[in-house]
Amino acid sequence: MKEKKERIISIAVVLLFLFVISGVNAARYYDRTFYACGPADCFSLDRGSYEVAVDAKHPDAVSCVVYYLVNGQERVLARAGVKSGVGTSFRMHLPSNIRNDSVRVALLDEAGTELPQIDVMRLTRQLPVRQTVCYLLLYLVFILFLHISFGAGQVSCVLTGLISAAALPCYPVFCSAPGQMTVLIVTCMSLLALADRKLGISRESIIRYVFFLTLSLSALYFGTQCSPFYARNPWDDVSIYYSIGRGITQGYVPYRDMFDHKGPVVFFLFALGYLLVPDSFYGVYLLESLCFSGLLSVTYKICRLYFEQGMAGALSVIAMIFLMDGSFLGYGGSCEEFAMVIYGAVLYGYLAYFSGRAKCSLWRMGAAGVLLSLSFWMKFNMTVCLLVLVGMLLLHKLISRQNIVKDVLALGGGGIAASLPVIGYFFCADSLGYLKNGYFVANLAYADVKTMGETLTVFGQNVLTALTDNPGISLLVAVGVAGFCISSRYLDSVMGKAGLVLALLMLVGSTYVSYAFLYYYCLVAVFAIPGMLIIAGVLIDKVLKRQVGEKTAFCLALPCLCILLIFNQNHREGAVFSENFTLCDVCEKEIENAAQGRDKTLLLYHNHRAQMMTFAGMRPAARYYFAPNISKHIPEINEEQDRYIHEGIAEFVLVDHVELYPSLMEWGLYQYEQLLHWELDGESVQLYRLRR
Repeated sequence: MKEKKERIISIAVVLLFLFVISGVNAARYYDRTFYACGPADCFSLDRGSYEVAVDAKHPDAVSCVVYYLVNGQERVLARAGVKSGVGTSFRMHLPSNIRNDSVRVALLDEAGTELPQIDVMRLTRQLPVRQTVCYLLLYLVFILFLHISFGAGQVSCVLTGLISAAALPCYPVFCSAPGQMTVLIVTCMSLLALADRKLGISRESIIRYVFFLTLSLSALYFGTQCSPFYARNPWDDVSIYYSIGRGITQGYVPYRDMFDHKGPVVFFLFALGYLLVPDSFYGVYLLESLCFSGLLSVTYKICRLYFEQGMAGALSVIAMIFLMDGSFLGYGGSCEEFAMVIYGAVLYGYLAYFSGRAKCSLWRMGAAGVLLSLSFWMKFNMTVCLLVLVGMLLLHKLISRQNIVKDVLALGGGGIAASLPVIGYFFCADSLGYLKNGYFVANLAYADVKTMGETLTVFGQNVLTALTDNPGISLLVAVGVAGFCISSRYLDSVMGKAGLVLALLMLVGSTYVSYAFLYYYCLVAVFAIPGMLIIAGVLIDKVLKRQVGEKTAFCLALPCLCILLIFNQNHREGAVFSENFTLCDVCEKEIENAAQGRDKTLLLYHNHRAQMMTFAGMRPAARYYFAPNISKHIPEINEEQDRYIHEGIAEFVLVDHVELYPSLMEWGLYQYEQLLHWELDGESVQLYRLRR
């Protein structure tokens, strides 16, 4: 009877999934016919691709133009030739919504004069019908595979529900890259079978990880602007990572061909994201979800050191609210965000050792070496805190008269093993010198040299900013560190307590000594996990006085997702709620219309509006294709950009406030014609195209 009930639930979940996917497509369907459409008739459109069919019997018609109004200017959205007396059909793509009733279509004669009307015009949104059918077939195969591999009982029923929930945010990702996603889905099926039959992993652990992955995919669908819910991530830093990651897949070498001062591992991550889903941030969204599911799994392991399964699972779900807070995640995709899982894993190993729950095996030390190396090649200052934790662990073993030679060798071996691919890549590209100058020398130049008094003043202001921006989590961090120091229930070793405090202090000191960017707090937030443990311990002892059920985590999932959505306000800029074209969208259309077979090479003169580099087909004009924040410390960057203008290297040039550079036109900008002059709220941006 129970098995029959579970089968009915599984079938209901599958039918609900099919209904939701069908409903999404039905809601997006747009098919509208305009009769006797004149140039004054206007309408709005949502983002997407459209098929435009024009029936025009006027003998003088030679072209059809679609216009839109943005920032007080009427721009060309799409253009196509018209066969006299017949008409035309063409496709156009809207990267964002146009909801100001400004879209209009006009027929033009040879002189460019607008003709009175279009006889019949039909606008149809292009829906991914073929991709949807393939996705649903793959989904059904996956569900069938679950029932064959795990039986028709409770395990397959739970996995069916979890995978169905995870498959919903992955649907638009699949439609963007069906080939790559098919390979990924088949790989996931193989890994599930391998974990269940060959690796000896318990089915309970499999369900738990799939649950965490589902939570991460669902939460980040709204929480990061790399997800399909958004048109594109507007953050310049992430756009830089994306452009260099895409460049790696096209043969460019970081630092040598495309300059930035971040670590190479970040660029490799974004290159992997681009390979997963080309020409969008969706692959980065998948990697973010994978990292956060790992962080939630590590959080569960930390909680499991001190509590039974039910409480550990519940705390892991609640931790999602604090670890995915939009006040420090920002738009999503920062180095610190990817490093959170590294910090969580090292913290787990540290607490497991000093709480006496696990020994410091050679395998664990090797893994710690790999994690430290990955952190070092993302941002080397992020490694300071991790070195303190690992160093205190080794020091404790040494004081305890244990032989640490093998541990040090394992730690170093792991670090070397993770560093070899990075160094080998630049060695094969004959670019080790560029790596040294671009990553180490440039970052040292980025650090402002101040007096001790100035440094302490800036540091204090930065820490105060971080605390006031994240008061609740800061309080949780303080409670956790204080509780671990006072109580012997969590850490009995004095050295373990001292190491935890010292690691947090070194993290804050190395992070906020110069700047207080919001995403820096990602790493501090990991130290909120001990605070949750302290509060949970008090609740169990004083309030609950009983065990928490193992199903509590599942019950908390939806409420915690809702709370997270309330605090993370990124969704207000989502595709559903966005109004009209931004500067980035306008530039994309202007470059697309003006390219006409030319290379889309772009120079961001004395600015880093790197969103412009995320367009399909866009390539860097030269090594210093944008001006990073360190350009004021490295004069070579601005000098080289001046040379690019003088020699006309870039096909397109974007300038902020061209009036600030009075000699630029005489120096070389005269070779370019202006395509766009954008002024809004004190912002002045000009886009130029090289004359031919």
